[in-house]
Amino acid sequence: MTTATYVPPTREQVETITRVLLHDRDADRAATLLAAATNPGIAAPREHAAEVAAIRAQRPPAHHDLPSALLRITRAIDTETEGLYARQDNGHADADPVLRAIAFRLLELGFTIAEHSGLNCRTIETAIATTYALPGHEGT
Repeated sequence: MTTATYVPPTREQVETITRVLLHDRDADRAATLLAAATNPGIAAPREHAAEVAAIRAQRPPAHHDLPSALLRITRAIDTETEGLYARQDNGHADADPVLRAIAFRLLELGFTIAEHSGLNCRTIETAIATTYALPGHEGT
């Protein structure tokens, strides 16, 4: 598991893993479930496939719990940017290009989501493309 693909477990997932660890006293199974809960793309051993599927199902889709989904997104962004803001506050300019790259990725993702939700963001996209000096958008 890498930090790039890590997602924090939900309260329900933590409770399930705790039960397996403390009540069933099965550290190997708990570790497998923790890996499955925090890294949705990881392959599960066959003997734990049903339990892995069950623990992954404990993460509700965004449309079932939008406030929690938005909070997870906010926390992920805060986790990645907090140290960079501190570097900026201490006069280190090396945080600037990283923050710009993160901002650009968030804009890309936001536009993709906006388009899928039926919003027309063409004017805003053009303005941002000009700001970032993307090819084909110079001087538009």
